[in-house]
Amino acid sequence: MPPSTRKSRRGLWVCGAIVFLLVAAAVYVNLLPSRPLRIAKETTYITEPLTPDGKEVDYFAAIQQLTHPESMATDANGYRLVVQHLGEERGMAPENFADLCGQLGLDAHSIRPDMTYRDPRDVLKAYAESAEFDETLLDELPPDDRSTREIVIMLAQRLDGPWTLDELPMMASWLAQNGPALDLLGKAVRKPSFQLPPMGDAGQRCLDTIVSAYGLVLMASFTGGLQARAHYRIATGDLDGAIDDIITLKRLGRLVGRNPTQGCLISGIEFELLADSIGVAGSLEHPPSREQLEGFIHELDGLQPPRDGRDLALIYRLEWLARIQSYATGRRAWQDDWPFFHELPFRHLAKLGVDWNGVAFRFNRAWDDIEASNSVPSIARPEPLSAVWLLFIHVRSKYVADALLSEAPSWTVERERWRRRACATQMQRITLAMLLYERDHGTLPPAWSVDAAGNALHSWRVLLLPYLGHEELHRRIRLDEPWNSDYNRQFHDEAMPIYRCPSHRGAKPGEATYSVVVGPDMPFEAGRSKRLSDFGPRSSDMILLVERTQPVGWMEPTAELTQAAADEGIFWRAPKRALAHGSDRIGSHHPDMAMVGLRSGAVKSFPPSDNIDDDLTLDLFRNLLRGTNGDRTYRW
Repeated sequence: MPPSTRKSRRGLWVCGAIVFLLVAAAVYVNLLPSRPLRIAKETTYITEPLTPDGKEVDYFAAIQQLTHPESMATDANGYRLVVQHLGEERGMAPENFADLCGQLGLDAHSIRPDMTYRDPRDVLKAYAESAEFDETLLDELPPDDRSTREIVIMLAQRLDGPWTLDELPMMASWLAQNGPALDLLGKAVRKPSFQLPPMGDAGQRCLDTIVSAYGLVLMASFTGGLQARAHYRIATGDLDGAIDDIITLKRLGRLVGRNPTQGCLISGIEFELLADSIGVAGSLEHPPSREQLEGFIHELDGLQPPRDGRDLALIYRLEWLARIQSYATGRRAWQDDWPFFHELPFRHLAKLGVDWNGVAFRFNRAWDDIEASNSVPSIARPEPLSAVWLLFIHVRSKYVADALLSEAPSWTVERERWRRRACATQMQRITLAMLLYERDHGTLPPAWSVDAAGNALHSWRVLLLPYLGHEELHRRIRLDEPWNSDYNRQFHDEAMPIYRCPSHRGAKPGEATYSVVVGPDMPFEAGRSKRLSDFGPRSSDMILLVERTQPVGWMEPTAELTQAAADEGIFWRAPKRALAHGSDRIGSHHPDMAMVGLRSGAVKSFPPSDNIDDDLTLDLFRNLLRGTNGDRTYRW
């Protein structure tokens, strides 16, 4: 073989070897190993404290440092009082209880519980399974669905409104045995703080345990008890006791929501909404006096301001970076945590290596962009990739980062929770103002006042100003002149947030998004004030206040919703479509629901009419508008 041929073949072998090595290297780099997470600002975001071996960021310790106020281990902490009297929760491991007590400045071995608490629904379940169960209750259930679960649901529905021992005789022992614990909670939430220590589960220091899970489970159970006892007290005329229970529940939600963890924020808002759903005037036989209404409002106005959640951004970020670090170290399998990864074509490719530095970097950059802007982008789950693209590690890493971001705490959802809480608080305050007006005048306010010739003067919103803390503004407005007189026009752009839902982003400061419904069958008419006593014995949950799809000027009197428009039900989030139907409608900018204020003083939420199921028909909604509802078994 000529030397030139041998040299040519040798060159081909060398080139082939180089190509093979490059391909092998590419395969190795892209398919086999996951790249470990590097501790740096752009990846782990914080660089200390570290775990004892110095190889990882100790996110658990970092969050504990951020969430331990000075009052945690002092008598100023109301949760500490609860633990001292109730001891450890059912199912709590001894080592976790010792950790909890240590953070609260207590000795776990010296605690001698002197109270017990039982969820009222557990009592109903035990009754449904006992020999004392009254078989006649089954007549209220369909023949084909009389399971224990359905029986408990049926009985529990009675706890959601005023009830007596004639209706639920099995609850007599529950009231006596659990009263001391509920009263204790009432004392605890009147302390300056209510701090729930973040707990670790059996020494595991990862995201799932950086929450006050034990305390939240107990507090959620307490909320059911407070709601049940408040409704019992309303039905039996103990309105002072009912107000105490409602305020305790409202305080509990407000204080729990001030704990800087996502779980506490969400639970706190839900507790508050539950408190707002209890109507202190829910029994027509025992209406609250003016003094009781004023005292209730005074208590509500005296609550600590809610946490707006913006200072929780760092906590949320650290919680999710803790999850990413646990994936990078192999302590957790990210594919198993997120089942949707198994929806990928060639899902075995999802088990290949990931560059966790790239994942963390992209996650942090997206989080920075969200915090830097006032917008609240919604990050959608990425579409499945083809198998070819999944061969590249940087593509897989980008996909994992985007998928995790889509599942991370949605800022849209979180901020909407805060806005919904604020909306419910405002609507309740307006509804209570209507009840106060009725106590003073003997009637509800008219939809709008009129002069001797029947011309519109002023909206119900203007008439309620003295009952909403705006006495000075009310004095300045000339009530004997029309709302749009040369003098009164100066008040048209007055910022009145009490009348504007925070979720209605298009509403301007001088506009209102709450309305009454005007019509001959409604509690409001133009130029005519109606007495609540004119409505029948089924009117305790009659609707007085609604949200509307389109904002109007807060002083404008004649733009209230009509009875005909209200009878069409709740319109779903499409203001332009609502106007295309010829009129404004009852509707909301809250996702999937609209809120209403009831004669009872409660605020409840409804789904849009096109989502109403058999439990909540349009006929029922129309009866609630008229105060003629006879169905006490529907679920709100």
